[in-house]
Amino acid sequence: MPERDLTPYVIPQLAKPDDGPHPRYDFARIFGNDHPVELEIGIGKGRFIINQAMTRPDTNFIGIEWANRYYLLAARRAAGRSLHNLRLLRDDAAHTVRESLPDRCLNALHIYFPDPWPKTKHHKRRLVQPWFAREASRVLKPGARVFLATDHEDYAQQMEQVFKDDPDFALISRMIGEDAPEGITNWEVKFRAEGRTMFKFEFARK
Repeated sequence: MPERDLTPYVIPQLAKPDDGPHPRYDFARIFGNDHPVELEIGIGKGRFIINQAMTRPDTNFIGIEWANRYYLLAARRAAGRSLHNLRLLRDDAAHTVRESLPDRCLNALHIYFPDPWPKTKHHKRRLVQPWFAREASRVLKPGARVFLATDHEDYAQQMEQVFKDDPDFALISRMIGEDAPEGITNWEVKFRAEGRTMFKFEFARK
């Protein structure tokens, strides 16, 4: 049996022209409607975003994943379920957020279990930094939400502080350990089975 065409479920990276500004995505054109758009950074095998797309057909979802095998696996799963409200992108998340997202295009931003880069000398590689909160402020609509989760305490402290320090965000919820509701990402299922502590935060764009 031939493999399903993945083209309707993926979007290409946007290349910068030799001159002029970097192009940015037009999600209304990509999806053919003006439904709300939510973005998940680092989708892994796509468990969370596929479930969301299946249960919320009136919301459009964008998923970013750099690991090619996970990106292709999620795309095949999306195609197998004919999820026309889901598009997947293989790109570096920092590049996409900085260069390819237009202003005030998102209703929610989901970041679950990003690479914690635990060694101190590698902390600069973490995604959630002050510059990222500034870009999140730019691409989120007023009232939009940022959802964060990690099993790494030091990174949890950094995530919380970065968004608390940004004047455009307000903390909505802070849930740790037993107070943190169960999620459905593959990473969370794995980490909970290992007995790790979950740290979850929700911020609102003012």
